[in-house]
Amino acid sequence: MSRRPHICFTFVGDVTRDSRLRRFAAAAGEVADVHILQLFKSGDGHPDPRVIPFPLRSSLRQALPRFWRQASAALRELHCDLCIAADLYSLPAAARGARALGRPLVYDARELYASIAALQGRSLMQRFWTGVERRYARRATAILTVNESIAGILRDRHADVRVVRNVPDWSAPRESQKLREACGIPADRRILLSQGGLQRGRGALPLVDALAALPDCHLVFLGDGDYRGEIEAAAQLIGVSDRVSIISAVPSADLPQWTASADLGMCLIENLGRSYYLSLPNKLFEYMAAGVPVVGSDFPEIGMLLRETGAGITVDPSDGELLVRAVRVLLDDTDRYARAKAACLAASKQYHWENERRVFAALIKSLIT
Repeated sequence: MSRRPHICFTFVGDVTRDSRLRRFAAAAGEVADVHILQLFKSGDGHPDPRVIPFPLRSSLRQALPRFWRQASAALRELHCDLCIAADLYSLPAAARGARALGRPLVYDARELYASIAALQGRSLMQRFWTGVERRYARRATAILTVNESIAGILRDRHADVRVVRNVPDWSAPRESQKLREACGIPADRRILLSQGGLQRGRGALPLVDALAALPDCHLVFLGDGDYRGEIEAAAQLIGVSDRVSIISAVPSADLPQWTASADLGMCLIENLGRSYYLSLPNKLFEYMAAGVPVVGSDFPEIGMLLRETGAGITVDPSDGELLVRAVRVLLDDTDRYARAKAACLAASKQYHWENERRVFAALIKSLIT
């Protein structure tokens, strides 16, 4: 009897809070045994038996080279038939393991890593990660990414680039009061939700600024990150701290209940480089799946999706007056709000994981058979 194929993922981060990798692993598990080699701060154990943890007990700069060596060795010991780097930061480990085994490599280029906001003004780090990507991505049999704008750029350097969007599983949305109950928000206040990492360039400070002109609204950030202190300080300075709440990230499987309890979903990405300008965040699809109308940045991918679906309103993220006006239009015009909510639900039947899963499943089957 021939053995079942073995697919191994490498990843830097928390698997339980990464919906994209969770869905990839589930799809791979339908046709192969799966392991995920994870570098994360809580590396001593993991509730998912598929995860092989590598503890992050020093700075990321110090830990990465060690992870690359140890994870590539683990891939060889596991005799993987297909190695998938779930991000750039783990790509060297997957590439070295695949090369040693003579097996195919898939690289999930979730964004234009060298252009992310965190690297703006840090030319040395930009050159370093650009070099890492160019060196190891060329070994990939195929590259995945999240939208056609980024795919077009990557195709200049690689022949096989496929789009697998960051979309949720489809399910009928259910009414929820999770945010209101968790934050003690009065019934007469409308909830604006910004979910995802608390990082520079994700629209946090413009949203806090806008809240001063939206006295009937409460702003909730659902996520973790090193920008929390900046958000809290800005809210205190402006005098809206009693209407700003920050909730730590929840497991991706629980997220839909939290999302559904918002009145508006905020997808306010700032133009801090091509990666952000061309982004198509998974929270945009998560808002739509929950039937929550969206206010989003008028950038190529976000703007095109909102205009095509009618699921919300696009704004210039640098224009605070337009942001306030967009929120007021959706909250005050009940017919407009109802149309946007209906458009969200209609769009969610198109933009859901089962459609994207077929692209991913076809690729991995072609590489392990």
